Amino acid sequence: MSEIKLKRTLGFWTAYSASVGLVVSGTAMVVLGNGYGVGGPAFSIIAFISLAIILCVALSYSEMAAMLPGAGMVGEYTLPSFGKLPALFAVLAGYIVLVGTDGGTNMIVGGQSFETLTGIPWYIGVIFILVTLTAINLIGVSAFGKIQTTLAISMMVILGLLGVAGILGIGTVEQLAEQPVFSPLTWKQQAGTLGIAIWLFIGMEFVTPLAEEIKNPGRNIPLAMLFGCFSIWLVDLLFGLGITKYIELDVLAQSTIPHVDGASAMLGTPGLVLMGIVSILAAITTCDTYLAGVPRMLYGLSKEGLLPKVFSYLHPKTRTPWFGIFFVIGLILIVLTYAFINNANIGFITTMISVACATWLMSYIITQLNVIVLRKRYPEAKRPFKTPLYPLPQIVGITACVYMIYTLYVDLQVLKISLLVISVILVFGIVYLKKNKQDLFTPVPLDEMLDKIKGRSEFDDTEDKDRQGKVKGLVEVESKAVN
Repeated sequence: MSEIKLKRTLGFWTAYSASVGLVVSGTAMVVLGNGYGVGGPAFSIIAFISLAIILCVALSYSEMAAMLPGAGMVGEYTLPSFGKLPALFAVLAGYIVLVGTDGGTNMIVGGQSFETLTGIPWYIGVIFILVTLTAINLIGVSAFGKIQTTLAISMMVILGLLGVAGILGIGTVEQLAEQPVFSPLTWKQQAGTLGIAIWLFIGMEFVTPLAEEIKNPGRNIPLAMLFGCFSIWLVDLLFGLGITKYIELDVLAQSTIPHVDGASAMLGTPGLVLMGIVSILAAITTCDTYLAGVPRMLYGLSKEGLLPKVFSYLHPKTRTPWFGIFFVIGLILIVLTYAFINNANIGFITTMISVACATWLMSYIITQLNVIVLRKRYPEAKRPFKTPLYPLPQIVGITACVYMIYTLYVDLQVLKISLLVISVILVFGIVYLKKNKQDLFTPVPLDEMLDKIKGRSEFDDTEDKDRQGKVKGLVEVESKAVN
């Protein structure tokens, strides 16, 4: 019986939706509103710097995803560079911690918006969303693509239109009599917000775990990430500047749903309803992206022997990683349960965001180092996408990530939680790999990695066929010319 494989059915727009679906999240909109509340309109400059940094990171992910189009993502990028323990750490620190912190907090933001609109307790709405999305992702990735594309693009359009309305002053409520100062902080203080501002874009690479199911990943994945980052920056800029004309900065800085409060201040009840709906959609797309992406990362690592085999199980009919999907749901429920018991507030949400952001940035550093190492170790390897101006984007990206981690760890609570999480991950990785008699730091040959990816997926050789066709055509032309 032949091995069950992931099915390659997704095009550019689904890839784009997966890239922006996690970024345009409930917590990202909280960071956007709080950022403008703390930093004023000058936060736009910090957001632009964050865009430049994330584009550097996106170039590295684009090169690696095109070179190694596997579902294991950063784990599989790291295996031929640094070996199995760093690969396992990169995925668990960057993405399992993410689901365990941000997954639940995003659902809280969406649930609170649901409660504001309907009066129904937030946890009822959250349970309904989780059950529905679990069913959709168990059915298959094609269902994910249709839902995600519609919701992600709808959110982007609504946010952009609200921002334009605010900037043009066509809200239904009077603007503030006294407009806020451009920068209530010193520029040194503004620079200190860079570590949290990167959250506006972080997660754009969540399209890469779908590499084994995206058509022509060498083209569609880089385009999806780069186009996604630019469009998110534009929408955030419009919305952030728009709401500061209608609501006091202090209110934005202290609110758990500042984007909803800002829209309400601009348009009254219609704004409250509209942005409440966007918040709920953001919770849905974020959770949907986690359920689509993270189980496939775990699937890829399991195929490499870095996680138990149960994570590589695919349902025979739907070809989806069922165990990984239920595992992700379990992580989200842990945070939701804690939040329900302890009545989570803005402090809890921002702490969880900071913990996730710091360990996520570590994963970004590893990916950028992978590009540098593999360029030196395999200079002749096929790279459908190559980072322009190499190695400048990697140098800028790594330096910026280190600085942002430093700014986040100024908060000792964030540092303590992160150190605990990192210690648990390293202990688990060492014990698991040693128990299974695997080397910790021996790199896996690149050809071996590619053969495994080709063997387990419906490998897309579109680029190879195109290249062969061009060569064949050139030979025929030259032959005719000689004759």
